[in-house]
Amino acid sequence: MAALARELEAFGHRVRVMWDPHERAAALGDPRTLRGVRCVVAAGGDGTVGDVVNELSADVPLAVLPLGNQNLLAGAFGFEDDPMALARGITRGGRRPIDLGRVHTTAGPRLFVLMLSVGFDADVVHRIARWRTADGPARRAGPANYLRPVAAAFWSYPHAAVTLTAGGVVVDGAHCIVANLPDYALGLRLAPAAQADDGLLDWTMLSRSGRVALASYALAVARARHTLRAHVASGRTPRLTLRGTRPVPVQIDGEPWGFTPAEVEAVPTALSVVVI
Repeated sequence: MAALARELEAFGHRVRVMWDPHERAAALGDPRTLRGVRCVVAAGGDGTVGDVVNELSADVPLAVLPLGNQNLLAGAFGFEDDPMALARGITRGGRRPIDLGRVHTTAGPRLFVLMLSVGFDADVVHRIARWRTADGPARRAGPANYLRPVAAAFWSYPHAAVTLTAGGVVVDGAHCIVANLPDYALGLRLAPAAQADDGLLDWTMLSRSGRVALASYALAVARARHTLRAHVASGRTPRLTLRGTRPVPVQIDGEPWGFTPAEVEAVPTALSVVVI
């Protein structure tokens, strides 16, 4: 971040760096503080980007300096850990409006940039979050830290039934993803046709439950062939509801966000992203 600050200052910009989350939330949440601000840079991973998006209270373009374990939004819009290139993009002033999603679960309302999911992978995200925050400050989670939560969820997740309602469409299944962008962890694309600027959200429902079906779905997703299966339903909608036969875990942009029921809607052109 210090290197980016130096590059921006060399272009004649005034830079304010905030690492304290409370200071950041207070600044981004006050439209008066943001008056005259050219750009806000989120330095971190997708979790940090999600926090910044939810704190931002004015139409100020967002840029990302990818420093996290998962940097899906940064990858989708060409942001790299290159302070010079980022400073040049900010100075040029180009921006692209994109949609956001908004979800309301048992944890309350929150905006998301990438996607939300309900079911097995959300359970894994909840498990990782509990491990990270146990016994003090949050731990940094690398790829190897996901092995135990994935294995535990694979053997113990109850596969509660989920019902999606979107307009006149009602679909039952076991696992569902709702995407604003196609990118998912590990280079996977569960909703490959999703677009960030169409005012709609793409949903994909995996209908079958159980460990055998889950393993089969994982293989199909890795081969990008899951959308060809008869028991995988998909659609596109501005709003939908997800309910479970019991509270089912929800994750948004790789962070836990309560349990079903989940009311989800697209928020068109709600964010401007710096063009690199």
